[in-house]
Amino acid sequence: MGIFKRSADGNGNNVGSTAISTPVDGMDPNLPPLPTDFASLVEFAGHHIQAQQVAHSSTWGLGSAERFDVDLEAGTITWQFPDKNVVANAPAELLGTWNPQDNTFLWGWDHPSTPPGTAIATQAVKTWADQNGVVELQQRSISCTNDECYSIAGIASPIGNLQGVYRFDAGGPWAYVGFGNVTLSPAHPS
Repeated sequence: MGIFKRSADGNGNNVGSTAISTPVDGMDPNLPPLPTDFASLVEFAGHHIQAQQVAHSSTWGLGSAERFDVDLEAGTITWQFPDKNVVANAPAELLGTWNPQDNTFLWGWDHPSTPPGTAIATQAVKTWADQNGVVELQQRSISCTNDECYSIAGIASPIGNLQGVYRFDAGGPWAYVGFGNVTLSPAHPS
């Protein structure tokens, strides 16, 4: 369970409380403690991954690739920018999928499309949720819209120490892939 700190004014009256979370191995030690109530955590994660998205878009063009490939078995994602003669590569894992038919997100830690042993960040989310009593994240499936799902899947970014989240229509369900450090290389080495 999280530890709660209460702040008091000069008269000893409680003026607010914040949740302090227990970190898991691999979690970014530079982050502040995460909120342990689900709504605040989703809001935090949404801001966190939005900042990552902006940084990646401005530095190497995330969101403007002509093509991308995800290989879950190899644990990689590749974006191709032929107009710039650049390829971006990163380690990757399936965070989960959102099903538009029933508006549910299925976590990668218990997903049939997740290759064995590759659900590192999502298993960290499950472990963190168990340690901090966040019931909504202990379930394999969460009811949400696709927009809400982006922030929910984004919870894996700070907890699993990912560098970003990439989502795409996978031909019905939407896939959410978390990725690590990105390396850039020439598309056609000279």
